[in-house]
Amino acid sequence: MCDKIIYMRTVGWLLVILMFLTLPGYCVRIDGKFWDWQTFGREYQCKPHTLSKDRSGLDVQAVRLSLGSKFLYVMVVGRSVTGQKKDKGQGFRRTSVRVSFSSAQSPLNRVRVLADFEYPGKIKISMPDADTKMIGEENNRSWASGRSSGRYAFELKIPVFASSNGIHVGSKYGPLIHIADNSSGRKRLSDMLINTVDTQTHRLVSTALFTIKPGDL
Repeated sequence: MCDKIIYMRTVGWLLVILMFLTLPGYCVRIDGKFWDWQTFGREYQCKPHTLSKDRSGLDVQAVRLSLGSKFLYVMVVGRSVTGQKKDKGQGFRRTSVRVSFSSAQSPLNRVRVLADFEYPGKIKISMPDADTKMIGEENNRSWASGRSSGRYAFELKIPVFASSNGIHVGSKYGPLIHIADNSSGRKRLSDMLINTVDTQTHRLVSTALFTIKPGDL
């Protein structure tokens, strides 16, 4: 009887662990801890580039994207630098990250997102012909920063909206990042630009440009 109880408890715990490991991608938490990014999302690697001596911040090395039902999750990963040398986080803490999406069909259709230590947990979203808005709060953060194994990162969640054309970022009329009909022949949906800026000198530190294609997200 005792062995049977132990067996049932073991099976129960195994089922709980299995359910936990198979939870869908929306379980990403914007908390600065990166373990939940390891099993999903598309990663874009950045090409090495020359850093400037007169600025400090995050040198972007990789970007990971995952599309949920209500948000596009973005993780910007790199190393903290002061001038041209890696540091212990001093540069990272004076960084703002700016993410832009521009429609491949109409570059004027764009959305810009700002995450800055001046606005803890909040992102600023701007687009043409619309008021700039701030979203996020202390108990429901839209961005967070963190460190793991010597790498530094910003995590962001950006609102997405569905239409008959697919999934748009920022608003129902924003750039497409997921198309409803993959047979349309489009090869590009949106160009994604990421800049990190030194908040003390207001100068560009690092930049990365990617193209989101049908089926990427």
